[in-house]
Amino acid sequence: MMYQNSSGSKAQLLQKINEVSFAVNDILLYLDTHPCCEKGMALYREYAAERKKLMKEYEEGEKPERKKRILLTGCPSSGAPMKVVKAIEEHGGNVVVYENCGGAKSVDRLIDEDAEDIYKAIAERYLAIGCSVMTPDNNRIELMGRLLEEYNIEGVVEMTLQACHTYNIEAKSIEKFVKSKGLPYIHVETDYSQADIGQLDTRIAAFLEMI
Repeated sequence: MMYQNSSGSKAQLLQKINEVSFAVNDILLYLDTHPCCEKGMALYREYAAERKKLMKEYEEGEKPERKKRILLTGCPSSGAPMKVVKAIEEHGGNVVVYENCGGAKSVDRLIDEDAEDIYKAIAERYLAIGCSVMTPDNNRIELMGRLLEEYNIEGVVEMTLQACHTYNIEAKSIEKFVKSKGLPYIHVETDYSQADIGQLDTRIAAFLEMI
């Protein structure tokens, strides 16, 4: 078992769920290009089962104070950029869905396995992923629109990494789209260091207070 049974706070349990969810998403990305890897499939089943167990434990426990429902979009947020997720959760927000490279967009569209031309179907699937390297990136807008409604989103945080020019450029069109839905939006640019944690905390805390 990867984690001890949580007898601690709900926040600690949520943190564990978040960590396991990132692992599940990372493994899915790997299996996307290595579908026949038995070790990868076994690892996926192990982490998916652990996430299900932790979520059941969370749902059956005492409900914590309600937090604001946040959609996180932009660059992958695993590793050092997790500081953005931590700042959101520490200041009254809860990331309920990830619309980034390791989140919803990686599994939103499936390959049509019954297609007459399977190679064309594979190509269409990958070209339809709403990645910022695609232009125009209408599929990202379409997916985000669905996620905003399905998850009852109250605010959008876009996290981009320095030198990831495509996501930084596209941030303006995402901001325009989100605000057209009447939702608050903030764009934070960061890197893999810990030097900007104070600035991130201040900006995200102020953003969440406005919601």
